[in-house]
Amino acid sequence: MGSGTPLDRVLQGRTRRGVHRRHKGVWELNIGKVRTLALYELQRTVARKKVLALVILTILVDTIPYYFLSTAGSSSIPLAARPYLWVVGVFLPQAFFLQFIALFISAGSMSEEYEQGTAEILLSKPVSRDEYFLGKFSGGFSLLTLVVVLNAVLSVASSTLTFGPQLSLEILPSVVISQVFSALVFFCAAFMIGELVRRSSLAYIIASAVFFTSQIAGIILGAIFRLTGNEFDHLLDLYLPTSPVNSLPLLVARPSLPSGATSVLQLGGINAIESSVVFSIGLIAVYAIVSLVITRVYFGWADVAKKIS
Repeated sequence: MGSGTPLDRVLQGRTRRGVHRRHKGVWELNIGKVRTLALYELQRTVARKKVLALVILTILVDTIPYYFLSTAGSSSIPLAARPYLWVVGVFLPQAFFLQFIALFISAGSMSEEYEQGTAEILLSKPVSRDEYFLGKFSGGFSLLTLVVVLNAVLSVASSTLTFGPQLSLEILPSVVISQVFSALVFFCAAFMIGELVRRSSLAYIIASAVFFTSQIAGIILGAIFRLTGNEFDHLLDLYLPTSPVNSLPLLVARPSLPSGATSVLQLGGINAIESSVVFSIGLIAVYAIVSLVITRVYFGWADVAKKIS
């Protein structure tokens, strides 16, 4: 070739291929590179003040309710309910705060790399698109998992310090796992939106709009169903993404919770919309898989643009 290929064309070609392989034509996934990218994503996400603010807000949600409960007077809280007050801190943030943190962690995961111009730099290195994709996803989701675990630990610690030893804690691991799994719906949705729009602010707005629309629609449909008994409204409510997300941890925990803990949940207005664990798991999996497939297909098809202003 007489004239050399311009550098930007070389980088674009390499990022389209998405990998520098030792053996061409063989798909390989280097777990070490995925782990490195996951740690990079974890550190990058922690450094964002918005996410840290939401984490601090979650910590406050896990501690302030117990302070007010402790100052309300001993007669206001039945003795039978006190050993199960940990459920307040574990389940109260499930419907809103944990999902909102999932949105904020995930929406900027892909989009901010395009805005800062680092996506092209990272993919010009010996990193495949699959390694990049999995690293970014697993790093952000690891942080979300830590937040869910922190929520549970703080809830148990706060309730124990305030009201004494707590009971039925053996179900807590399964509840935490179900909360992490439930968070996949909006984490994957925000991850997809961030890749599609490639603008972090716009991704946050759209992802938040989807979340709030589903929440509000669920409230309206639930109210209409209670007033009219129309099964179609109830069916629509069941298939909203927020319904299995809010319901699965409760469905997992409820069979093992005694009446004292159940009464605490009812007093807090914490109820399950779905009635089947299997259906909730399946619906969460469908929403998450569809979002991830769309994200990966678009990421593999679209060009990795230079820095977006």
